[in-house]
Amino acid sequence: MVKEYLHKEQGKEIFSQLERPNMNDDKKGEAFEAKGVTRRRFLLNATVGTAAGFAGAVPFAVAQSDKEANWDREADIIVVGSGAASSVAAISAAHAGSSVIIVEKAAFYGGTTARSAGGFWIPNHRIMRERGEEDPREDALRYMARSAYPNLYRPGEPHLGLPEMEYNLLATYYDNAAKAVEFLESLGTLKYKDFLHAYDYIDSASENKVPRDRCLFPLRPDGGFGLGNELVRQLKSWIDANKIPILLKHRVQKAVRNEQGRVIGIEAATPNGGKLRLRAHKAVFFGTGGFTHNAELVRRFQPAPISGGGAMPACEGDFVAIAESVGAKLGNMGSAWRAQVVLEQALEFPSVSNSVYQPPGDSMIMVNKYGKRVVGEKRNYNERTRAHNIWDANKSEYLNQYLFMVYDRRCAELFAGNFPLPPPGSTAPYVISGLTLEDLAKAIQERLDKFAPKIGAVRLENDFTKTLAKTISAFNRYAKAGVDEEFQRGKGPYDADWHKAFFSVPRTGTAWKTGQTPSVVMHPFQPKGPYYAVIVAGGTLDTNGGPMINQNAQVIGSDNQPIPGLYGAGNCIASPSGHSYFGSGTTIGLAITFGYLAGTHAARAST
Repeated sequence: MVKEYLHKEQGKEIFSQLERPNMNDDKKGEAFEAKGVTRRRFLLNATVGTAAGFAGAVPFAVAQSDKEANWDREADIIVVGSGAASSVAAISAAHAGSSVIIVEKAAFYGGTTARSAGGFWIPNHRIMRERGEEDPREDALRYMARSAYPNLYRPGEPHLGLPEMEYNLLATYYDNAAKAVEFLESLGTLKYKDFLHAYDYIDSASENKVPRDRCLFPLRPDGGFGLGNELVRQLKSWIDANKIPILLKHRVQKAVRNEQGRVIGIEAATPNGGKLRLRAHKAVFFGTGGFTHNAELVRRFQPAPISGGGAMPACEGDFVAIAESVGAKLGNMGSAWRAQVVLEQALEFPSVSNSVYQPPGDSMIMVNKYGKRVVGEKRNYNERTRAHNIWDANKSEYLNQYLFMVYDRRCAELFAGNFPLPPPGSTAPYVISGLTLEDLAKAIQERLDKFAPKIGAVRLENDFTKTLAKTISAFNRYAKAGVDEEFQRGKGPYDADWHKAFFSVPRTGTAWKTGQTPSVVMHPFQPKGPYYAVIVAGGTLDTNGGPMINQNAQVIGSDNQPIPGLYGAGNCIASPSGHSYFGSGTTIGLAITFGYLAGTHAARAST
């Protein structure tokens, strides 16, 4: 189990977004040292030419013919972005003998990967096989197909009921994910371990015959548990050792094509306001992240309001406009890797430093403005956050646009330090309190009124306090019986597994105890206050829609044929996983796999 490998404090930290990467930039990129840099300054430096959370400061032009281009530098392959997808694409292409230049928009290397938890979900990986643990292809594909496309999934039909293209991408993931990490391992640039023996996110799917153990994490040099910054450090070490040029603070604005329609280069804005044209003899690869911080794209494509997200500010969907200009086909634009955010943190700065991966504590519930629970609070963050998207046709509103995480004194003290609960002996400005439920409701409304200029007029229902009291009374009955009759909290193994190991680690030395109720994830509320609340909203780790790709990570056009010379992977493309998050590390697992395929395939192209 996890506790064999991790100290409790590490367990709490695993899925914390890192506030800053711990590595230096390339000399030509105006070295950026993370130490001593404030979070605000770091995030503001993470984007070039735009205000964080807003797009459009740098206009995007249509692709131009090579006849107009005067090239400043040349390489076989131009890689745009520097997260996991781009780093692996650069490594695999360079290892195959191609020259590579990396172009990064931000002031530092690593993208959102550098501040992520750093895990990668890899079916049938080496460690599983060495243990004798089987992860059969057919079973894994059934799990992925059922999770990614539940409306299409038909186990008895060809391609499991999926369109051939979507099925092939899932099959490609299974067939190549382990190969990709073992390739990196063979180069000595990636060391990893299966620290995390926790359940996949769709734990109720009968198709998942191996519901745990697929997630790998970077292994630090000291043998400890590595996060996203360690993954980036390891990948960048190979890039540095092989002297691959890195251009930081260069925002790519357009793709350049020749008369035959092949993408042969890019044009980028330089830090001093100039332009740089880079010739790609074989291909251009994009791994530039999603569009979480592009307000216009979010408004146009996402199914419900998004208040912020864990992606770096540079994730503004640049590749969407660039790819559209060369005829790319878009897909999955309404999807995202979803996670709840603390509203007040997101209002201060949309690129939040942490997300509510699982609300902590046992004497805790989440209610909407009507005082009603609307979701199992311990479900995985991607599925749980979709509760914010529910539209009420009669009231013509998003019923759960904002939810209120309500908890008692016991929860506040016993689980202090499990985000978003403040650490012991401290307070947080986003925590609302009241001696009674009525006092708490008044304080919540006052807070909503305070932020009305930013979020609009949000009113708790007149009978919010009475309904909340009834909701808590019902929850107390469920906690005593160990059965949540409404949302089955604790029924799935994910709930208790992640609660105990990561997000609700109890403090020692308090007057409170755990283990007094049948279910570890539920405990009755204290009959007397104080009571507390945190306003949470729908957010993302990043979006995962954009240009569609094929099995070689080539971007395809409206005719489903590859656009010559153009590749993509990571969150900037239409994710092969659809709307699903298979398990911890799916984001980076897909990025590594399709980055590897892109670099390998592009390197074989003729110049």
